[in-house]
Amino acid sequence: MRIQIDTHSDSRAVPQSTYRGERRIKIIEIVDQWYGSVFRYVKVRAHDSSMYILRLDEVSHQWELIMFSAAPVQEWQRKYHDLARSAQSRQ
Repeated sequence: MRIQIDTHSDSRAVPQSTYRGERRIKIIEIVDQWYGSVFRYVKVRAHDSSMYILRLDEVSHQWELIMFSAAPVQEWQRKYHDLARSAQSRQ
């Protein structure tokens, strides 16, 4: 899915923020990056702790969203599993 990415002024390959609807999402960390034949993949963490894998077509300079993982879901799953383990240990 093509998405809008704001990049740093000195490099089109360094994402600074993206958008979800009208909401601007600031990218706070580049976690990893790797290269394909004409693509650059960038795994980033946003200010809300969500994770994104983005793909930059280095020929057309178009960004695409490859993967998204929402932080609240990750946190809820961890808390749920912790509560379930705690309840089992009391039985």
